[in-house]
Amino acid sequence: MRVLSWRRNGNGGGKMKGKLIAVFAGVFIVAASWVPLLIVEAYDRYAMPVGLGLVALAGSFVGGVIALVGAIRLVIHASRASKTRS
Repeated sequence: MRVLSWRRNGNGGGKMKGKLIAVFAGVFIVAASWVPLLIVEAYDRYAMPVGLGLVALAGSFVGGVIALVGAIRLVIHASRASKTRS
């Protein structure tokens, strides 16, 4: 019984690793986009940084799309890899 591997071998482990990195990069972008807004809000409770809020929303959207595309490509690759072994 063979298991999906992260190594570069016949089952495309290097490609899977790249797609997994895309998922983690997208999640990191989502988290990092909110950090400036949280810092300003922690410093001044009554601040209304509309620009930072818009940047946080845009960063969340971009990071979410990157993570979603990476996850979809990872699932497609995993399903194809499991079909070829059966």
